[in-house]
Amino acid sequence: MKDIEVFKRFLNEAKYFRDFQYTANGRKSKGGVKIRRKRFNPLEELNEVEFRRKYRYTKENMRRIIEMLRDDLEVELFEPMKRNQVPIDLQILAAIRYFGGTEHNQLTAMAHGVSLHTLFKITRRVASALSSKASRYIRMPATLSDKERIMRSFKVLSNMPQVIGAIVQTSVCLDGSESPPAQEEQLHLQVVSDAEYKIRDLDIHLSDELEQHTAPELFSLSRIKERFEQNEFRGRIILGNDTLACSSSLFTPVRCPKNKSEELYNHAHVTTFEPANRCINMLMRRFGILQSGLQGPFGFAKQTITALALLHNMAMDWSDQSIVAEGYLSSFMPHSLNSGAAPTTSEEPRNRKDFIKTHFSGS
Repeated sequence: MKDIEVFKRFLNEAKYFRDFQYTANGRKSKGGVKIRRKRFNPLEELNEVEFRRKYRYTKENMRRIIEMLRDDLEVELFEPMKRNQVPIDLQILAAIRYFGGTEHNQLTAMAHGVSLHTLFKITRRVASALSSKASRYIRMPATLSDKERIMRSFKVLSNMPQVIGAIVQTSVCLDGSESPPAQEEQLHLQVVSDAEYKIRDLDIHLSDELEQHTAPELFSLSRIKERFEQNEFRGRIILGNDTLACSSSLFTPVRCPKNKSEELYNHAHVTTFEPANRCINMLMRRFGILQSGLQGPFGFAKQTITALALLHNMAMDWSDQSIVAEGYLSSFMPHSLNSGAAPTTSEEPRNRKDFIKTHFSGS
């Protein structure tokens, strides 16, 4: 019913009729001869404000994405097939508008002159092309200068040193079947953010992979935990909320602060951790399909989420403020996988106690 109501609402908006008059590949004349019509080109036909509202990117940045993917999506075809192929730029535009979830899927397909089936095929191609570039855009800092720069950007927030990332987790619905009856599952996401809202590490698991369906379980399966245990980041720390257990490299808030130093630490932790909340907020709001749910098998869903994380990072690199300008950040707040605080032992917070004593006792 929700999808039907969304569909009706958008159909009633008169502004969409301007899109639809360009959507058909052709129409039949009175003699039954098919007359081809020029496809609708959003980059040319829409003004900047309307374009940003529907695609969540500026036109300039969308052109950058198109040029980056053009070679990956080009396919050698025989001449008759080329005439029927959806142009590469329109494929990318359609996929990103679909990812944005700004309207019913059928409307997105109509606005780009393709069938719903073709739209789904296009989004898979685009997601595959994007996710293949993930290692270039989603990565923890490797060089000393990069690590120092990220630590400085965190420290300036509330004078908390040594922080190289912050972990936030949420979940996304997955409809594993593209036809009824639908079998809905949960995908659990763990994102490591830097202070500039970029995604530095991403882990995605099905709920079936987590025995307890909890935040600590997801963290224990993640690559980032193993990298810190192997001392790859040499004394630097990562922040998490109170659903995670404090450890030698993962610092969480003090559950019941007993003195001024611990209160100061908790205040600094909240401020320094905030970029992770804002990062996941921006990701979910820019790409509405993460809130409405993904369709298809787990492999495709994982590929899509990776592609969206990459697109998010490029938007941060380019300072694309489309979703901020349009006020899309107001209504979504990430939810943790479990609501209770993670269990801990007296030994686990030892490094955190020393850290608080060193950096917050004299404040």
